[in-house]
Formats: sequence, structure tokens, C-alpha cells
Amino acid sequence: MRPKMGLRTFIGTVLLATPLTFAACDSESTEPGIEESALLSVVPQGNATGVDPNAPIVIEFTHTMMMGMEEYADVHEGHMDGTLVPGSWSWNQTRTQLTFTPVAPLKPQTQYVIHIGGGMQDQDGQHINYQEHGFGMGGQWMTQQMHQGGQHGYGMGQGGMGGMGGGTGMGEGWVHPTNGGYGMIFTFTTA
Repeated sequence: MRPKMGLRTFIGTVLLATPLTFAACDSESTEPGIEESALLSVVPQGNATGVDPNAPIVIEFTHTMMMGMEEYADVHEGHMDGTLVPGSWSWNQTRTQLTFTPVAPLKPQTQYVIHIGGGMQDQDGQHINYQEHGFGMGGQWMTQQMHQGGQHGYGMGQGGMGGMGGGTGMGEGWVHPTNGGYGMIFTFTTA
């Protein structure tokens, strides 16, 4: 048998419990739920000048990326139709940070373009939101016109050639399946 609670005790209990209830609701509302995966940072940023030719090129995402997504990133000398820079991409342990290591140091006083394909996905198969942070880092959308005639052989007649591009820019992974975008580019110049 439970002891009877007086009105004063009941009101005191309710008043004490109420702030805790609101605090619990408030903390739950600020906890991140399922968030959209986004491009978090690119180093060097777009429009950067005086970049050390030996400095790393690093792309960071907010969530763990799907295996093989490194195939949808490349670096061109000059412009998008310029020569692909030979090198390799590698992930950190959590597959949130992708680093490009060129075979040789980048050329001094030369423009380069980092291209991150539109079909990149996180480990859950979600496509990446580029615009949340990309424009603030000097990024610009990669357009279909930029692809035509360049090293990316997936212009109008060649889209969806299948498979991963291996740095050639071919294959459906370079194109976002919903919006048809070709990802984002970041142009920088070395010192």
C-alpha cells in the first residue's frame, strides 16, 4: 500500500520533475539524428594561391564513405581538360578523410583543379551534399559543358559507361543519379 501524498507534496514533486522533463526533451532535440552526409573541407580551398607544391591535398567528409569512392576524385593540371596528375588517393582509418599523394611534387606557379565526382556516397549509400560547405571553400559546380571534350570522357554520348573511373572520369559514379550533377571542382595555384 502506497502512502497518500498531500497536495503540497504533489505540487512540489511536479514542479521538481517538470524542469527535468523539459531538460531531457531539450537535450534529445539537439542530439543529431540521421544527418545528410556532406563535404566538410577541401585543402587547398578553391581560389587559393601560393599553395606549397609539396603540401597534401585533403578532402574531408562528415560521415564514413563507401569503399571505392576514392575512384571518383582526381586532380588536373591547368583546367578540367588538362592532364590528370599521376598519384594515389588514400583514406584515413575512419574513411572520412581522403588524401592525394602525387607521384612527384606539383609544379610551381601552376594552376590545378581538384574534382570530386557527383556520385560519391557514404557507407549507407547516401549521396554527398556538396553545397553546404563547398561554395564557402571556393568550390563550383562541375557542369556538363566542362566535361565535353576534356579528359572526362563521359560527355553527352558517353555517360554511364559503367565501372569506376580509376581517375579517368568515366563511369556512372561521376554523375549524381538524381540531379545529374558532375560534382564540384576546386581550383588552386601553387607558389
